[in-house]
Parts: sequence; C-alpha cells; structure tokens
Amino acid sequence: MSQALEAADRAWVAMTSDPRRTADRQHQLRGSLGQVIIGGRKLDQSQVETTAGGRVWYAIDDEDKVLWVTQAGIAHPKQTEAPRRRTR
Repeated sequence: MSQALEAADRAWVAMTSDPRRTADRQHQLRGSLGQVIIGGRKLDQSQVETTAGGRVWYAIDDEDKVLWVTQAGIAHPKQTEAPRRRTR
C-alpha cells in the first residue's frame, strides 16, 4: 500500500474511532474555523493531519452520529496560516 493510502487509512480510523480526540495530529480547529454550519446547525470542526501538509477537516454531528468531511487536501490549508508581517 502506498504511503498516501496508509495515511488516509490512519486518518479514517482516527476520525471514526474517536472524533473528538486531541493529539499531535488530530484536534479541533481554532477560532472561527472551529465550528461550521451544516444543515442549519452549528457543529464543531476538527482536523486530522494525514501527511506533513495534508489535512482532512471534518464536522462532528453528535445528534445524528455523523461525521461530515468538510475539506480534504494534500497541501497545508491556507485558511490556517497566520498573516505574514510586511517588512520594510
């Protein structure tokens, strides 16, 4: 199995076995990214790191016992990067 497939499998197991787990590679997103509205309801949003840059974001619907994958990519998400300071 390729490294990417193994990483995707590890992410799937982490998300589905314990979606609210907080660890080095899995945690709730911070600030305004920490919640997302799906179906008119505000849900907590977390991420699991699949590779050095790859992430899967998911929303946790405790009421319906559903995980919604809200974003998945092989590069570090730009939304989580701090704004760069301009130097003169």
